[in-house]
Amino acid sequence: MNEMSSFLHIGDIVSLYAEGSVNGFISTLGLVDDRCVVEPAAGDLDNPPKKFRDCLFKVCPMNRYSAQKQYWKAKQTKQDKDKIADVVLLQKLQHAAQMEQKQNETENKKVHGDVVKYGSVIQLLHMKSNKYLTVNKRLPALLEKNAMRVTLDATGNEGSWLFIQPFWKLRSNGDNVVVGDKVILNPVNAGQPLHASNYELADNAGCKEVNSVNCNTSWKINLFMQFCDHMEEVLKGGDVVRLFHAEQEKFLTCDEYKGKLHVFLRTTLRQSATSATSSNALWEVEVVHHDPCRGGAGHWNGLYRFKHLATGNYLAAEGGSSRASRRNTGEKIKYRLVAVPHGNDIASLFELDPTTLQKTDSFVPRNSYVRLRHLCTNTWIQSTNVPIDIDEERPIRLMLGTCPTKEDKEAFAIVSVPVSEIRDLDFANDASSMLANVVEKMNEGFLSQNDRRFVIQLLEDLVFFVSDVPNNGQNVLDIVVTKPNRERQKLMREQNILKQIFGILKAPFKDKGGEGPLVRLEELSDQKNAPYQYMFRLCYRVLRHSQEDYRKNQVPGVTPHPQGASEGRGTSLTAPLCPLQEHIAKQFGMMQSQIGYDILAEDTITALLHNNRKLLEKHITKTEVETFVSLVRKNREPRFLDYLSDLCVSNHIAIPVTQELICKCVLDSKNSDILIKTELRPVKEMSQTHEYLSIEYSEEEVWLTWTDKNNDHHEKSIRQLAQEARAGNAHDENVLSYYRYQLKLFARMCLDRQYLAIKEISQQLGVDLIFLCMADEMLPFDLRASFCHLMLHVHVDRDPQELVMPVKFARLWTEIPTAITIKDYDSNLNASRDDKKNKFASTMEFVEDYLNNVVSEAVPFANEEKNKLTFEVVSLAHNLIYFGFYSFSELLRLTRTLLGIIDCVQNPQLMMQAVYNDEVTGKNVRRSIQGVGHMMTTMVLSRKQSIFSSPSLSAGSAPEQVDRGRSIENENIVVMETKLKILEILQFILNVRLDYRISYLLSVFKKEFVEVYPMQDSAADGTAPAFDSSTAAMNLDRIGEHAEAMFGVGKSSSMLEVDDEGGRMFLRVLIHLTMHDYPPLISGSLQLLFKHFSQRQEVLHTFKQVQLLISAQDVENYKVIKSELDKLRTMVEKSELWVDKKGSTKGDSTGDGNKKEKKEHGADEEVIAPGEKSSENYQIVKGILERLNKMCGVGEQVRKKQQRLLKNMDAHKVMLDLLQIPYEKGDAKMMEILKFTHQFLQKFCAGNQENQALLHKHLNLFLTPGLLEAETMQHIFLNNYQLCSEINETVPQHFIHCVATHGRHVQYLDFLHTIIKAEGKYVKKCQDMIMTELTNAGDDVVVFYNDKASLATLLEMMTAARDGVEENSPLMYHISLVDLLAACAEGKNVYTEIKCTSLLPLEDVVRVVTHEDCITEVKMAYVNFVNHCYVDTEVEMKEIYTSNHIWTLFENFTLDMAQMCKKREKRLPDATLEKYVLTVVLDTINAFFSSPFSENSTSLQTHQTIVVQLLQSTMRLLECPWLQQQHKSSVESCIRTLAMVAKSRSIALPMDLDAHVSSLLNSSSTSTVQRNTSSYKAATRTFPRVSTTPNQWDYKNIIEKLQDIINALEDRLKPLVEAELSVLVDVLHRPELLFMEGTEAFQRCESGGFLSKLVQHTKDLMETEEKLCIKVLRTLQQMLVKRNKYGERGNLLRKMLVNNYLQNKRSSSKGEMGDAAGGGQDQDWSAIAAVQCRLDREGATKLVADLIMNTKNEKIFQESILLAIRLLDGGNTEIQKSFYNLMTSDKKSEKFFKVLHDRMKKAQQETKSTVSVNMSDIGNKPREDKDEPDPGTKGTGPCPFVPSAGPALAG
Repeated sequence: MNEMSSFLHIGDIVSLYAEGSVNGFISTLGLVDDRCVVEPAAGDLDNPPKKFRDCLFKVCPMNRYSAQKQYWKAKQTKQDKDKIADVVLLQKLQHAAQMEQKQNETENKKVHGDVVKYGSVIQLLHMKSNKYLTVNKRLPALLEKNAMRVTLDATGNEGSWLFIQPFWKLRSNGDNVVVGDKVILNPVNAGQPLHASNYELADNAGCKEVNSVNCNTSWKINLFMQFCDHMEEVLKGGDVVRLFHAEQEKFLTCDEYKGKLHVFLRTTLRQSATSATSSNALWEVEVVHHDPCRGGAGHWNGLYRFKHLATGNYLAAEGGSSRASRRNTGEKIKYRLVAVPHGNDIASLFELDPTTLQKTDSFVPRNSYVRLRHLCTNTWIQSTNVPIDIDEERPIRLMLGTCPTKEDKEAFAIVSVPVSEIRDLDFANDASSMLANVVEKMNEGFLSQNDRRFVIQLLEDLVFFVSDVPNNGQNVLDIVVTKPNRERQKLMREQNILKQIFGILKAPFKDKGGEGPLVRLEELSDQKNAPYQYMFRLCYRVLRHSQEDYRKNQVPGVTPHPQGASEGRGTSLTAPLCPLQEHIAKQFGMMQSQIGYDILAEDTITALLHNNRKLLEKHITKTEVETFVSLVRKNREPRFLDYLSDLCVSNHIAIPVTQELICKCVLDSKNSDILIKTELRPVKEMSQTHEYLSIEYSEEEVWLTWTDKNNDHHEKSIRQLAQEARAGNAHDENVLSYYRYQLKLFARMCLDRQYLAIKEISQQLGVDLIFLCMADEMLPFDLRASFCHLMLHVHVDRDPQELVMPVKFARLWTEIPTAITIKDYDSNLNASRDDKKNKFASTMEFVEDYLNNVVSEAVPFANEEKNKLTFEVVSLAHNLIYFGFYSFSELLRLTRTLLGIIDCVQNPQLMMQAVYNDEVTGKNVRRSIQGVGHMMTTMVLSRKQSIFSSPSLSAGSAPEQVDRGRSIENENIVVMETKLKILEILQFILNVRLDYRISYLLSVFKKEFVEVYPMQDSAADGTAPAFDSSTAAMNLDRIGEHAEAMFGVGKSSSMLEVDDEGGRMFLRVLIHLTMHDYPPLISGSLQLLFKHFSQRQEVLHTFKQVQLLISAQDVENYKVIKSELDKLRTMVEKSELWVDKKGSTKGDSTGDGNKKEKKEHGADEEVIAPGEKSSENYQIVKGILERLNKMCGVGEQVRKKQQRLLKNMDAHKVMLDLLQIPYEKGDAKMMEILKFTHQFLQKFCAGNQENQALLHKHLNLFLTPGLLEAETMQHIFLNNYQLCSEINETVPQHFIHCVATHGRHVQYLDFLHTIIKAEGKYVKKCQDMIMTELTNAGDDVVVFYNDKASLATLLEMMTAARDGVEENSPLMYHISLVDLLAACAEGKNVYTEIKCTSLLPLEDVVRVVTHEDCITEVKMAYVNFVNHCYVDTEVEMKEIYTSNHIWTLFENFTLDMAQMCKKREKRLPDATLEKYVLTVVLDTINAFFSSPFSENSTSLQTHQTIVVQLLQSTMRLLECPWLQQQHKSSVESCIRTLAMVAKSRSIALPMDLDAHVSSLLNSSSTSTVQRNTSSYKAATRTFPRVSTTPNQWDYKNIIEKLQDIINALEDRLKPLVEAELSVLVDVLHRPELLFMEGTEAFQRCESGGFLSKLVQHTKDLMETEEKLCIKVLRTLQQMLVKRNKYGERGNLLRKMLVNNYLQNKRSSSKGEMGDAAGGGQDQDWSAIAAVQCRLDREGATKLVADLIMNTKNEKIFQESILLAIRLLDGGNTEIQKSFYNLMTSDKKSEKFFKVLHDRMKKAQQETKSTVSVNMSDIGNKPREDKDEPDPGTKGTGPCPFVPSAGPALAG
């Protein structure tokens, strides 16, 4: 094809070469600078410039811009005048502009690929920056003043239209433009062609300006890529990719190391290797073409270059690798990979070789796997394990070479990088260098106005860039980041932009020699420095946005008292600091010096510290706090108080350290002038003007007194202030808001029971005072809310109040009543509660009144200000309830109120009329008044009752009702949080109800029991009446009936319902809440929904867990534990008052400060212990811990019981709190306490899976370098297969990191050893993880003594340890390490076996073991290692069967056996030696000779004598009289194996030996049977019979009967449980039936709003709440199942429940309800198919795919697969289609099928590793077929030992 005849098309990518007075390509100066230049020196047509990406433009058709122009214009005027021009107009214009853009896009698609003709208009889009080449005819060019300016513009405008005109006469307008033509580009509106001028840019030498002026510059069009080659999924020239080495899981990287560029594979320390995003791993693909300016799509048979993006060098291979590396890698590496600077170097050409069969001329897809062949040497790229950075302690750079042979595993994945990412990188790169220039200029002391303008522009762009918000001309400082863009934030750091910004913030203030600084901080607010001030504000804003972290959206758990983290060991509750925040925090001092100058410094600091625990603990010291306090004094601005209060908390959890600092500073007497004082004064008669008379009035009123800046005193009553503020008095308004912030600060200082602050503040602001203000309706809502908040933290949440547990598991038999009703049931009665109640009586009354008042509003959450107060009142109620202030009947009453508040269907006035004409309601009212306690006003009741029961609702009701549910969308966070709090309260109340039900069942049981066994009370002397217990059968049926009756259904039966409509209202509320847009709220309501439909299940489940304490001993234990724990809890809570703090008065040189400290401390001490010294408290705590420890550590059965009791009493929670107390580093007494705590926790979870799981939830507390923590971790995972297999990779990483950084402690390795094997199974995942980590860790962790010098050290250590190895010696560490490696390879794990053998070669092992100085402990470890890594393996380890080493080892074994027998005869038994011989040695021998690989090993023949010796030694062992029974069997099996081998290999045995052996083999079959029976007898004998005392008989009897009842109840309730759960599915099918027809909620549910929310939310649940996620998935599956039968009673219950919940009063024309209520019949397929489609419409298929691709949790994965199967079940074509669409769109399929493939592979491996037919079993069977080929040599088949298994088993 002739080059010249190819035409130019729309969509082609071209470069433009200027010819004329200046020759060169038109290019740009990076993404920050929008000028266009021609750089003649950079390159020409034969030698294109290095940065050719800068020269590429795409030919685009002409876009329309009129609407956009209008919109911009309107916006400009609005900005200038600052008057609000018609907003509606603006919105319309904006909409038009957006429509125009859409139209442009569709037009452009239509003409894509059309030929461009001369005389037509085109636009040139610059590929790298995605901006249009634009001529601005209004501005002169920067240099050539008679020309017009040419720039790049992001959206383009009419100046971007260019006529394309011919330069030569042989073409004329209307002809096709041919590629390679010279053309003139003439802007449509400027009328002067594009011109490359002779003017050189001042700041970029060698670059000539491009402008528009009458001239004769012609531009030659060079095609880079045709429009048809420009395809998404094909690898093309100019694509930027990462090359990921699949086998090594590392990226190909080019970077400087020690001043030289190297190419290497870089190890990332990230968990998933693919997540590394360093920009040094980016390569630009160049497709080699004979025309150097041409690229195009890549073909398999093409040639390629890879250009390193950051340095511009090319990948190449060159010879002469150094000898050292040659030695390490063997001879196969010929050349090594390097980077060369020039693209025309032939050494930089590579071919791509596909890993699958491909046509040679087909395109290379992006994201394919390739092998790289180096063209000119004809070699293949090969990875090695040779590090380049040998000197580093952790080498991370591995050398690459090329070798002549092609290996399968040396494949790279081409990971394509999205264009946007590259653009971001370019932008960041350019911005960084520009800013660096500016900093340099500032340091020289001069910044021209142009530069300044430019910096400000750039900083604005950076703000938009990092906050990821499009620039629509809005004010930069008002931008709010909704979703932080992590990648861009990371770029800001990696590209050093932040560093330059700190440079800008520092540079102007430095003294420049004599002239003084550029600007002075003090003068910033001057008019002349306004630009600088703006510049600094922008800088701070960039910093702030750069660190807005995604920790923002965590919702803290609902733990009312999480105690702070401890300084002592830096344990912290937050995630590790992200490097970015660390990075910014380093500049903390400088930022602080700029606080208060109105450049947003303080704003940035608080944003940085917000919710960032680690930073707060690290950087906030006394000076910081004092700075803020002095700012408050200087400015009297509330925001500084706000900053202080922000420092007290992180994620709603208090930080005791900073609280103490702030407390000491703010409450110090010398700072009292900045606080407003509050006092109660008696009311003066005269002040009561008529306005006040209207409300009932108390005797006292609240006055505020304060001092202003000028030290004048003021005082005013708080009401008066409020009144004047409302009237618009600005001064009073300020005072009030200042006061409000002060209250907030006080509350924050007391948060989480900080007693230092509570003591002070509660004296100033008593309960009555706060109550007065809280309930005073004259005051503004926000102020009342602050008082309410304060009440909670200063008075309610403090020491006499304790959290009550809603459900009690441990119960005393004596305390169970025989009859119980709601009224007298109270889960936590005690005398002290009444005193507490009296103190807060008025508060509780206020809470209830207020809530009732909220219920009766027409639209509860209408007033934004009031919502704040509502939230605080609800929070207060929440705490009062959790502290057990309310009895059960009061709780049920409260529930109705709370439900009313969040119910969406309400309208009191209409309801009132409805009451009277519906007699049903009357009865209801009466009934519920009797049942629930008659405190509820009839008004509230009647309105509540009749929401549904009024048939005569007038038509007018609809609109108002809609009003109620109207604004789900725009309800703000406060409302959501309020609703969430209410849900938490409901959760608590439901738990109390559960507890009531349990108590009820127990009381029924006790009543029955006492009737049957009356001796319980009468026979005090312990003589049981003599009757046959079989006659006294308990009436199980009666108990069952009681149990069923407990759950009433419907309105009339149960008083335990949460509302008065038989649960309908409750459901309605929950369904409605699920449709909100607030994830925590959705989760909360879903949990309650499931709870509501599993009441019966819950009762059963909990009833099983109840622990009845009957015997005197149990009761005693219970009481002891309870009192001890209560004491301990108070001590822990008040730790700040007794834990030693040295230097607590930092920087306080004045004496009186110290005296005051002492005084205070004395006073505090009285709170806890009468003594003055805190050491007594240490003793107390220690004593408690010692006693609790004793309780835990007795015999097996008792221990289980104690563990359960301690768990039920929440002992572990107190202990965990104790671990988090802050203390000073060197506090020895505290260390001791912590030791006991850890001991307790270890005993608490030893061998108890439930308790292990409980502690596992708090894993982060133990992930510290402490050794105690390591031991506790060991106990948490010990023998718990589930926990071990679900372990997160960070845990082993943490421990190996600890070894590297905190010394080689055996405890760390012990933990790793624990997680490898549990419950007799090997956890392959853990083995692999640990192995990977160990190999990555390098020499500071993996300590071997292989070479000569270190072998000597090992021998020395062994001689020193003759008498036993010391606990923490290096030798002990080495032994543990070898054990750990052996354990990693146990259970036939190919991956780890290979790694282990490479770490510790066989000959080294043998050398050490056979040395005469070797001690038994070392032998044990080493031989065990040989056994697991060389002998008992999945793949054959060749060396062991060919070399002599193992035989040398065997000889050594015989010596050891002889030694052992000798020692026994001399009566000097050596326990370690015996253990070694009897376990390790025998195992190894057995494994070796029974291994299938030893069949064909030739070395056996040559070493026959050793086989004989081994047989003799083992026979001798068998005859030893002292041999124990359990060892005997292993000795026998060993002899058997050896004899078999001798027989099969016809090795001659000495006569006597032969006779012995054969007699043994014959007797063995009988002996095993006898042995088994005898051992059984022995086992039964060991437990003496417990003598039964009558009392114990009681105990047993009660427990047995309880067990009977549990079983009876299970049988009885089972169908009901299932039926109840199934109703939930009905509700999900028709949620709209819960609402009135015509309401908005009804419509939303009907149109699928509820289901789609549910489906959307499930994906969010995947990370946060896995259990809930699984429940939802299961429920969705239930929706798709044909109905199953629930038995007669089940169906009855279903019918009742369905009728109760889903019967819509209007539409119960029995028809439509038939199918739902009838429930029992099978649904036919068509119905199910409809449901499938419905779920699919709501996004279920997408959900399933997302979960399958992203979840880490096995269970969720399984449920998702099951749901997917259900959706597709029955061959529903629609679903199939939607799955197909899902897979084809968005390139999902690849990842999806990869996940499925990986999971299947993993499952296959697991099946393989747990198949019960084991190698060793096979080897033990006699073999008929000796010449059978060896099955396992390859080890690649799916199941290598199957072939050998067949015949062996057959034999």
